[in-house]
Amino acid sequence: MEVSGKVGLFLVVPLFLFFLFSTARPCLATSVSLAWDPSPDADISGYRIYYQANSSGLPFQGTGAVEGNAPVDGGNVTVASISGLDPANSYYFAVTAYNSTGQESVYSNVVQIPETLPPLVSITSPSDNASVATTLAVSAAATDNVGVAKVQFLVNGTQVYETSAAPYTYIWNAAALPAGTYAITARAVDVSGNAALSQPVHVSVAGDVTSPTVSLAVPPSDARVAGTINVSASAGDNIGVTGLELFIDGTLLLSSNQSPASYIWNTANFANGSHVISARAYDAAGNSGVASATVVVDNGTSQTASTSPSTSTSTPTTSATSTSTGALPLTLADAQLALQIASGQQAPTVEQVQRLDLAPYLNGQSLPNGKVDTGDVVVILAKLTGKL
Repeated sequence: MEVSGKVGLFLVVPLFLFFLFSTARPCLATSVSLAWDPSPDADISGYRIYYQANSSGLPFQGTGAVEGNAPVDGGNVTVASISGLDPANSYYFAVTAYNSTGQESVYSNVVQIPETLPPLVSITSPSDNASVATTLAVSAAATDNVGVAKVQFLVNGTQVYETSAAPYTYIWNAAALPAGTYAITARAVDVSGNAALSQPVHVSVAGDVTSPTVSLAVPPSDARVAGTINVSASAGDNIGVTGLELFIDGTLLLSSNQSPASYIWNTANFANGSHVISARAYDAAGNSGVASATVVVDNGTSQTASTSPSTSTSTPTTSATSTSTGALPLTLADAQLALQIASGQQAPTVEQVQRLDLAPYLNGQSLPNGKVDTGDVVVILAKLTGKL
């Protein structure tokens, strides 16, 4: 009686057995468990299991399994285990049924078992117990019998970087980390999804506790100033400055990620009297340093030299422009300030928006739109040149 029809084959769960051979490198042997639907033919005598490495071309003629070369006689049961397979190879499986006269069915559906050999991965740099204060180049080597898909770098078990391109390198910024020892590992994943984790490399982070130093370039403390003056600051740090801010009376006027930084301060927008100019710098670890100076704003009557002995020792006024009481005229410094705000170099105060928001300017009238932009710069320059 002829056996006809396909046998439905399905994979249960592949089991992986580990053996240590007498070679320089440990090898893996793979065992695959298979199960299939029984044939409906009443004259079934048994089943044959066919396998083959790295090719789905028929007929399967695999070799090397503990159970023998293909086909392996599985008897009259619907489960089988094929063991001793090379994990570096991908295998294809199929089952046939045969009857009492030796007639054999066609192959069942084919099941592929991917290769299961994990990659080899190691950290090549830095060496174990290295020290770092700022940044560190971490490199890994990874190989695989089929191909490496990606390499992931982990610090204390948390992934911090991933790359699919060799050489596998990651620039680790440790400047902002607390002092201590950190474990760096690399995980390689091959194109079949097998993964391997390297041995850890331990790196000692010194930690940064040194605050930046800040210096201000402003008039001497308690000097009298008027009009517009240049306020600038610079900072230095043992590792590097990441931020520099300028303040007037605690109000932030300028924030920069570079040193030095400068700001044109229009004192006419501030009340006469003492005002504190300060600068604060930050480093990557969050340490900060500050410098400050106090000046006296005097935008009253223009300072003039006096022949009176009683006033001959009065403090001189540092001023780029002199103004009188009443309405404050626009200056070139106002145009520069508006340009800084419009280009995003600094955020304006409410007072600056009220003073500099003049555009659009239509039919001889200013129609403020609630922001300082390039249109305001054009209007201010036009007013200064007499075109408005």
